[in-house]
Amino acid sequence: RPQQLKDDAGRAVDRALEHADRYRRHGALDGFALCSDYCFNTGPFLSPEMFGEFVTPYLTRLTAGYREMGFYVIKHTDGNIMPILDQLVASGPHALHSLDPQGGVDIAEVKRRVGERVCLIGNVNCGLLDTGTDEQVVASARYALQSGMPGGGYIFSTSNCIYTGMSLRRYELMLDVWRAEGDYD
Repeated sequence: RPQQLKDDAGRAVDRALEHADRYRRHGALDGFALCSDYCFNTGPFLSPEMFGEFVTPYLTRLTAGYREMGFYVIKHTDGNIMPILDQLVASGPHALHSLDPQGGVDIAEVKRRVGERVCLIGNVNCGLLDTGTDEQVVASARYALQSGMPGGGYIFSTSNCIYTGMSLRRYELMLDVWRAEGDYD
């Protein structure tokens, strides 16, 4: 029942925009992080064609509505976003988060393809923060900085959230790299 799905999605966007308008009137927020994941490490949950039919139009309308109200919009999704990268960027967010190396997403390639159109956030490998060596953590943090920073439009971050049980020492190690190498001239 594809039409029912589209009708439901349209109503969900309408409700979200109604809530956002209330937040705007009360000055409660600066923006939204849209945290629906769309991908496995192997690729999108839906084919790019189906994504374009069932997700992109609604994501685009939601993002445009938020932006018209003056909100910032960050789109988050883990996994291999490369087959739908252009659709994600075309939906109009200010920033794109995760850029998940565990899903094969290379920040240097993303920067080359869309870095002038959207701010990039992330790419420090969370898996390595948990199970890698200190050298691997430093290398991942350094690669994210060296690949994301040129030309601006990059926010240093992990490829996902820092989860319960992750070593604080490893997180501090990542931040040490950022403190030493993450300043723009």
